[in-house]
Formats: sequence, C-alpha cells, structure tokens
Amino acid sequence: MFKQITNLGGNEWYMILSLLIFVVFFIVVVVIMATMKKDYSDYMKNMPLNDSNDQEIRD
Repeated sequence: MFKQITNLGGNEWYMILSLLIFVVFFIVVVVIMATMKKDYSDYMKNMPLNDSNDQEIRD
C-alpha cells in the first residue's frame, strides 16, 4: 500500500488539486459563517420550528 502512495506516476496533481479545492471551500464556508449576522442565523435556526408556514398552507 505504501509503495502505491510513494509511486504516483504523475497523478499527484489530482490529489493536490482536490486538497486545494477542499481547503478553499472550507475557508469560504468559515468566512461566510463568521460574517453572517446573528439575526439571520437565529432566523434560519428557528425556521423548521416555525408554525407560521403551516398556517399559511392550511388557509
């Protein structure tokens, strides 16, 4: 197994690219979450528990 890891045969760019994509995505998500307003976060958190949507559908 370790021989396969050390002898990649030119395919290391795919692994580096996938790691880079993951790191960039993770950083973007962290930045979005850090800059998100508390009110919006609370609104989204309580949205599944809100009964106002159910009442509008029934009427």
